[in-house]
Amino acid sequence: MGNFGYLLQFLGLISSAIAVILFGSSMKKESETYDKYGTLFIHIQTILITLASIILMYALATGYFKIEYVAQYTDSKLPLIYKISGFWAGQAGSLLFWGWLIAVCSSIEAFRIKKYGLKYKAGVFFALSLSSGFFFLLTNFVTNPFKELDFFPADGLGMNPLLQNPGMLYHPPTLYLGFVLFTIAFAHAFSSLVNNDNSSSWVVKTRGWSILSWIFLTIGIVLGGQWAYVELGWGGYWAWDPVENASLLPWLTGTAFLHSAIMYERKEKLKIWTYVLILLTYELCIFGTFLTRSGVIDSVHSFGKSALGPFFIFFILITGIGFIYFLISNFKNMKEEANYSVVSKEGMFYITNWLFTALMLVILFGTTLPILTQLFPSKLSVGIPYYNKVSTPFFMLIILISGLCPLLPYGNSKMADIIKNLWPSFIFMVVATTLIYVYGYTKPLPLVLFAFTSFSLFTILLQIFRGIKRNGIGIIYRNSRLYGALIIHFGLVVLSYGVIASSFYNVSVDKVVAPGETISFYKYELKVGDLVIKEKQNYVSVYSPVKVYENGKYIITMTPERRFYNNNKEPFAEVSIHTKPQGDLYLILASYSKPENIIGIQAIFEPFIVWIWIGCAIMVLGGLHGIFQFKRK
Repeated sequence: MGNFGYLLQFLGLISSAIAVILFGSSMKKESETYDKYGTLFIHIQTILITLASIILMYALATGYFKIEYVAQYTDSKLPLIYKISGFWAGQAGSLLFWGWLIAVCSSIEAFRIKKYGLKYKAGVFFALSLSSGFFFLLTNFVTNPFKELDFFPADGLGMNPLLQNPGMLYHPPTLYLGFVLFTIAFAHAFSSLVNNDNSSSWVVKTRGWSILSWIFLTIGIVLGGQWAYVELGWGGYWAWDPVENASLLPWLTGTAFLHSAIMYERKEKLKIWTYVLILLTYELCIFGTFLTRSGVIDSVHSFGKSALGPFFIFFILITGIGFIYFLISNFKNMKEEANYSVVSKEGMFYITNWLFTALMLVILFGTTLPILTQLFPSKLSVGIPYYNKVSTPFFMLIILISGLCPLLPYGNSKMADIIKNLWPSFIFMVVATTLIYVYGYTKPLPLVLFAFTSFSLFTILLQIFRGIKRNGIGIIYRNSRLYGALIIHFGLVVLSYGVIASSFYNVSVDKVVAPGETISFYKYELKVGDLVIKEKQNYVSVYSPVKVYENGKYIITMTPERRFYNNNKEPFAEVSIHTKPQGDLYLILASYSKPENIIGIQAIFEPFIVWIWIGCAIMVLGGLHGIFQFKRK
């Protein structure tokens, strides 16, 4: 089975290599023959890699442990759904999964743009085939998911318990989709440069893909945070871990790219910025893979040491140099007036590009510092305080501009008109901030963040209200591109409130009690029950039922637990969470001793944290709303 799977993925690599050669030749000399056979090999590549992927999933599902990858990431007791998710749980499988996604997207794009010019298509599919071929090169010659052992093990080693969570089913695929779909926008940008076509045509052609990329990347990042929140047992959702940062970096440049592309499309401005931002986004997606899989950084999410690093660095350099070469050769065609009024949409978009890029750079610096300094006697690194300190001013300005920008017109405008538009939001900000200060929330930094967020909230709501008042409720559907953007900004504001509240006003307690005793915490009484031990499919569960009372009234029984997996000696905490709009009660079984008859409970109250997930959902809905409007046009 392994040899057949390898043969299919090897033939998939050959197909992508032939497509690269044919489309590379067609970029120089238009040829219907090259285009016809190049397209054919793209589809053959997709079919072959799809079959190879099915074989790997079948091997994972049926426990064919002779394949080393299957033996490393599954065992016979693992639930079926997690056996399937083993496809992307390990290094070799995830790279094959990534390449397969590019191949599928290439085939979809081959149907979508089949009537486009030959040279333009050649540039697009040259870049796409090169990208998919790179991943298949790795899975064929560096980290082969179909490698067979010399013997047939009786059982596998099993999956890392941290990955045995529903988050494993949706977080990696959505993140990979976000990375992969940006490859399509990158390929179109590359093709436009190769063809010396600097019109906004490529931006328009890829707008749907670009927004979809951003949506999946947003979902992937936030679900990753939600997964960490429920699985890692520390009450947080973002720790500035290098691998977390690696997913955030392309999101920052991708978000800037989407804003810059609007100016490119509507005003023929920020052209170079738009090209640079899609290049950065693409390369940061690849760079994130390098960070995760090369073993150059220490992270709870990384795949360990490997020989992949030099291949990624070489690919990043080659694609980056090639893109920049064609970008420079097009500079003379992209001259534009560089003066923007700060109090205009153009000015705000220009500042937004700088803010997102600068924020990306300071996070990139902190993330790569251990790599940059490893040649020196003392390897340097930075922690959470660094990231919080350097990123907070940028986030504050981004939130402020997200509310300010929709109210500003294109071109120059009178300051009196701008003030007239903004003063209601300013008054709302002052009133709201004063109220929460009086209510007892007096910490300076969250107060400032709350003020900026409230300003943006009111400007966004004001914009929506004025639009509906002038044009009726139907304007939300007729101009859903604008209102999709406003919904995204509204979601960002909601998410920001959740981040501010949960970051600065969470409370916790650690108590060791005997079964039957009660812990008083915040507004709750927690009555701790006897330990219960139960054997499950592939682990033993130890938990303590905790009855929760609020103001003397019974609310719920929560069950924080520890799990002892069959193939792992370490206990893993499974937290219990009771969610309400005003906050989560978060319980951890911190310790226990049967002989001493004691149980250690850690309780945390995370105010308004559920609004982070709700804010993300609103942002996604806003993005989808914008795409559908584009389709109707």
